[in-house]
Amino acid sequence: MPDHISAPFIPVQYTGEETETSAERQAGNEQAAAAIFERAVRRLKNVNEWGKLCGALSSEFQLVDKLGEEVADPASAGLYIRIDIPGPGNSVGKGYDWVLIEQMEEVTLNDRQQVFFLRARPAGHPQQKHAGTAHFLRDEATSSFVITRDEDVLTATVYGRNEVPNTEANDTLDKIRNAVIGAGGAIGISKLQWKALVKALLED
Repeated sequence: MPDHISAPFIPVQYTGEETETSAERQAGNEQAAAAIFERAVRRLKNVNEWGKLCGALSSEFQLVDKLGEEVADPASAGLYIRIDIPGPGNSVGKGYDWVLIEQMEEVTLNDRQQVFFLRARPAGHPQQKHAGTAHFLRDEATSSFVITRDEDVLTATVYGRNEVPNTEANDTLDKIRNAVIGAGGAIGISKLQWKALVKALLED
């Protein structure tokens, strides 16, 4: 997908790490590509199944509402994603890392080009926001999940931007944990996880 199509949906990089993990598929014709696009969007919205798509060593993902209740429906802006990453938990997040889905849109540019994106940002526990960001990255970081169709070519990409370890956590143990996880290659592990996800989104 040309950069000018996906660029408006991706935050500007200004600090920390920047990652980009992508998979591409050519469908053979536009009708087949449109069907694959819609299926990929459904899979991406089904956040609770991301762990299965990402493979055995993946984190586990669960949609949660602002009251802290688990949600079985597809993703929507304003919902949280509760993440159970391998390793020690985040105490301020009650054992989990949390992100907020801050924006989600599907845009049909014309009859040949479509874009769907979901952007998430590190957040506090929905019932303990005052306790601070409950994630190993600071809240400047974003993960943008973008699916595009350009005629019969489909692309699924996860754009990580401004990824800085959350060493400013209020809890001292969390501060140490976040520094260790950040320095220990958690961003790299996430990239492997996202590689499995983007590939699975486009498969039959």
